[in-house]
Formats: sequence, C-alpha cells, structure tokens
Amino acid sequence: MMNRGVTVILLGLAGVASSAAFSPAALSAPSAIRHAASLSCDRQSSSWGKVLGKKLGLFRGATPLSATSSTAESTDTSKALKEGIANFYDQSSPLWEEVWGEHMHMGHYGDLGDEKKSDEQAQKDMIDRLLDFGEVALPTGAKVLDVGCGVGGSSRHIARRYPGCTTTGVTLSPVQSAHAVERSAAAGLGDVTSFQVADALNLPFEDNSFDLVWTLESGEHMPGKKEWLAECYRVLKPGGRFLMATWVHKETDSLTCGHAANPDLTKKEKKLLSRISKYYHLPEWVTLGDYKAIAKDMGFLQSKDTDWTATVAPFWPAVWRTALSWKGFKGLIKTMKNGFETIRGARAVLFMIRGFNKGIVKLGLLTCTKPN
Repeated sequence: MMNRGVTVILLGLAGVASSAAFSPAALSAPSAIRHAASLSCDRQSSSWGKVLGKKLGLFRGATPLSATSSTAESTDTSKALKEGIANFYDQSSPLWEEVWGEHMHMGHYGDLGDEKKSDEQAQKDMIDRLLDFGEVALPTGAKVLDVGCGVGGSSRHIARRYPGCTTTGVTLSPVQSAHAVERSAAAGLGDVTSFQVADALNLPFEDNSFDLVWTLESGEHMPGKKEWLAECYRVLKPGGRFLMATWVHKETDSLTCGHAANPDLTKKEKKLLSRISKYYHLPEWVTLGDYKAIAKDMGFLQSKDTDWTATVAPFWPAVWRTALSWKGFKGLIKTMKNGFETIRGARAVLFMIRGFNKGIVKLGLLTCTKPN
C-alpha cells in the first residue's frame, strides 16, 4: 500500500513538474516563478495522465459558480462548493499545520518581495503589515471577527497585538475550528479568542457586533461577493472597519463579477482561473475593482486599496519546495487515508505560480469603514 501511495503521489506531482532541468533547490523567488511557469501543466492528453486524473479526481471539480446562474442552480452549486471547501480544509489543514504551523496564508517579503526572512516570519509580518495598511487601532474591549480563520493564527496574533480585545473566528471546517480552539488554549489565549463553524454568507451574529471584520485570503472562496460584503457590513458596528486581503484576477475594463463572462480575459486566462477554481474549490474569480464597486454601492466609506502581488511573490515557490521536501512528501502520503484533496491542492500550486507569473492572479487589499 505504501509503495502504491508513493507511486500515485509521484505521478500526480510529476504531472505539473516534469522537466529534465527541474531542481527543487532552484526554486528560489523570483526566478522560481519564471521557472515554474515554464513547466508543463497540461498532461491530460497522456495515457498515464488520464488514468491518474480519474484515480485522484485531478481533472474534476465543481464548475465555478457563475454570477449569471439561475437561483436554483446557484443555490445547489453554492451548497456543493461550501461542502467542498470544508472537506478540502478538513483533509489538508493537519498537514499544513505540521509543515507550516498555525498561519495558513501568504507571507510579506517586503514591498518588492526581496527581503530575506523565514517564511514563518513573513507570515507574521503579513498580519502586522495588513493591520498597518488598515490603520487599525483597537481600544480595550474591541471585538474582532476573523472570517475564514483557519486554525486561528491571525486571531491569536491580533489578540496579542491589541491587549483587551477579543476575537471570534469562523470557518466552514470543523477540523480547523477544533484545532483553533486547542491551539488558543495551549497559548493561554482561550479566554480572548473563540472559534466556531459558520457560513460567512449567513453569519450567526447580531447586527452591529464587531469593531473590525478581518479576512485574510478567504474572500476568494465566497460564492456571492455581494451577499458576503452585505453580511460583513451588517455585523460591523457603525464606524467599524472592514479589512481584506484576497486573491483576485488582473484588473480589466469590464466589471462582470465573474471571470467566465469577462470579455477582457483571453480563453487561456479563463481556463487557468477555472482550473485553479476546481482544485481549490473557488467560485468565479473577480477583480479588486469588482469588490470596490460592491463596497461603494453598499455604503462603505473611506475606501483604500492596493496590490501586494510583488510583496508575496516568494510564497508559492516556497510552498512548492515544502511539497517536495521529505517531510512534506511523507505528510502527503499520510493524508491519502482520508482522500486525495491535499494531493490535488499540492498539484495546483504550480497553476498558482503560473497565474502570478503571467500577471493573471493578484493579491488585492481593500479596507473601508461603515458610516457612523
């Protein structure tokens, strides 16, 4: 069984990494992104690729939720998408924690992405720099909502940075929620942090409950951007701040709130975005401009945005290196007993690198406030 598992993982990863000149040690940013983008990511036509694709479900996945779907279709697809997200993180989070620790997001490697630091430090810096960008000042007694909290890394970091505040994290993954509670208790922060399984499009909180709604790399998972921002607006206190960093696609003249219908994207660009969506259980991609337009229409004020794509450039090559490390490799083997979601996620890393390198995938930041 072990030999079979090793073979399956090797073939799966080889599907996007096969290259005579490939060397994990050579994957150092920013050259890593250029190198990875040159690797062949399209192996469906080969016989072993078809067999492996069926075995691992590598070429399957829910069709990204379209902004133009019918209500019934959208409801069904949204439900399947949320179930897929929960299953993906239930399976993959334990390995991520083992290899990367409590922070399940990109790192900040300086404005140009050229600062030398550990990946762990870069992830911590990401939280601090994002808080600085949002000009966040939380008084004693302030309440923070962490939407898409993972295993609570950001929630605990914020609780430490702002003594006297309390944080509440929500996630679709029961595994993540349980691990977040355990980690907070171990860190002595169980009394100022709490976590629960909840749907971000139907938050279980009263109106005007939080001083800050924080979301780091979660917005891309939300099947209804307008509904999601409406929920964030609802639970914010008057004068409260919304602060987000999320995956988006490159800016276009058209604001379609969905990449499939965007006339300014090429077929190849749409195909790449759809493929990433299938691997990572994402709805259709949008631009930062889409988010800005929605926030403005909703009544948010003092909007500020920026692009941190260059800042996080070294992150995905670092993820790929860990996937090929012995520790990461052994971890991938162990995850197979619960399914193949983690392997599919690992295989998708190079698609993300390709998207970043070609300027299709971006990391967008947006902060704004609810009127008093």
